[in-house]
Amino acid sequence: MTSFTMPAVAAVSGWLGLSACVALSCATASAQEKPAEAIELAPHRAVYELVLDRTGAGSNISDIRGQLTYDFTGSACQGYTLNTRLVTEIYDREGKQSTTDTRSESVEDGEGRRFRFNTSQYMNKSPKPADATSGLAVRAPQGGRETVTVTLYKPKKGSFTLPGNIYFPTQHSIAILKAAKAGDTRLQADFFDGSDKGTKIYETTTVIGAPLQLAANAQLPTIKNAEILDSIQSWPVVVSYYEQNGKKDGLPTYEVSFRIYANGVSRKLTLDYGAFALSGELSAIEFLPSKPCP
Repeated sequence: MTSFTMPAVAAVSGWLGLSACVALSCATASAQEKPAEAIELAPHRAVYELVLDRTGAGSNISDIRGQLTYDFTGSACQGYTLNTRLVTEIYDREGKQSTTDTRSESVEDGEGRRFRFNTSQYMNKSPKPADATSGLAVRAPQGGRETVTVTLYKPKKGSFTLPGNIYFPTQHSIAILKAAKAGDTRLQADFFDGSDKGTKIYETTTVIGAPLQLAANAQLPTIKNAEILDSIQSWPVVVSYYEQNGKKDGLPTYEVSFRIYANGVSRKLTLDYGAFALSGELSAIEFLPSKPCP
């Protein structure tokens, strides 16, 4: 999986952590950088099983179960398409259960200049979406600098310009892998994925750990086709998401941690929303055909 939101799915695809720059090799991302040719993301279809990891004191949540389906295709020359579906069942302490089904599709060009997004959310197995968002974000020169303009089609039509150094999801994933391969341990970027009605920007801080030994892959559950990952370098990553002008206590809105492989696949997920956290593990993966760039 590449960058992740749900906000965190696709968000999901898509990373982390807060840590001082002291004793760290710090890297700050530039949205104007072109995707590194050395970063080749593997087209793949993956399924992750999610379970409740913990709840905070006083929480009314007794259990959460979920499944995330992640379908990623494309290349730097063709552009990238990401389809995700996240289904969660939430149980409260009174025994009541609710189901949320979030389906997202996005298309991003290889240079991070255009990003089309479409998300629908269904509640309690209703055939009609309770919420839908769609739009197009375009990066272009304006007034001597590059800006990102968003055109919204749903839920309300409108157009606005995003402030800051904006990263789209796949562009952000590539930047994280580029930093990891360079030995950098910290990356900061403003992140936009069209979530929250297409209007929200997250300030992100990503902390990248030391590369994991290949022998560590032997400790993971055995899954068909996942043996391809056994010989691929990976890093532990934590991405913290902060709302602009958000919490005054300095805490992130949510954090996503995972192991990311050099080809963009992820395992060992944790989605921490403060009041509760989910953990997830890869349960199925299929690597899809790809065409190399000329």
